[in-house]
Amino acid sequence: MDITTNELDCDSYVKLDAFTRKTYRDVYPAIDPSRPELSQAGKVIVITGGSRGLGRSSFAASFARANADAIVLLARSSINLAQTEKLIKDINPSTQVSSITLDICDEAKVKDTFDKIKDRFGIPHVLINNAGVLPAQGTITDQNSSQWWETHLNMLSKEVNVRGTYNVTKAFLRMTGPNPANPTTIINVTSAAGHIVAQGMSAYCLTKLAITQFTAFLKNEYPRITSVSLHPGMVLTDMGSSVLWLEPFMRDTAGLSGGTAVWLSTGDKAFLSGRYVAANWDVAELEMRKEEIIRDNLLTVCLRGRFGEMVAR
Repeated sequence: MDITTNELDCDSYVKLDAFTRKTYRDVYPAIDPSRPELSQAGKVIVITGGSRGLGRSSFAASFARANADAIVLLARSSINLAQTEKLIKDINPSTQVSSITLDICDEAKVKDTFDKIKDRFGIPHVLINNAGVLPAQGTITDQNSSQWWETHLNMLSKEVNVRGTYNVTKAFLRMTGPNPANPTTIINVTSAAGHIVAQGMSAYCLTKLAITQFTAFLKNEYPRITSVSLHPGMVLTDMGSSVLWLEPFMRDTAGLSGGTAVWLSTGDKAFLSGRYVAANWDVAELEMRKEEIIRDNLLTVCLRGRFGEMVAR
């Protein structure tokens, strides 16, 4: 809030979370998926939660614009998947599309699905773990245990947001192995909410913190695969609009996170592996600060304090 004009600053949360001097709320040239330098030609992209929201308007649309050879959409709703498939074909008729109805919490079915993906398209190159749900909001004592775990969709948030991500990633890694023959990227859609304490959102925030740390483990165990936690910005999706007090700040375009995901999947982005990246940040500055990010282990979750030998100083 601007105390001099009494007007809401719709960019305030972007400013608070800014790691780079320049920030964006829409697609800009460096992440424009139509740029030849960001071409995804020859790649197979798997997107969870591909039937709506960011899965459709951000990731599916952007990778279609980047000329991906094939996009595999995973989601629970066959009707909504058909709409995403149409969008991809409208953007780029040459991109192959496969829509698969799947509950990502079912590990056996996830495994079978990836076997089918491999049989049809070969080993996928990029995984976008986008599927997620927003649990009921309220303080810890306002909710009973079931409310804290369940969502408006009567599904378990920890199951979808954490277990589902684990199941899909495990199946993907079983295809790629630890030393993939081609550049391979995992993008886990997280949130700035994962490293703040947002009133009434403990159930959701904790799942996003878990995903951010899960990404760090991926980097540690699979160093030859680039794994990044991506905060998509503040986009007015159906899920996002359910947090009424945040709605006025949701001014980011869907293309911003989609373009950032395409950029992360292009070239050598190993310096960001295991780290948190916000779609609002200037990617050119991130590259300029590569040595600093690695040297100081920035953009990672840590506990602040004085420990070990530092205590005696």
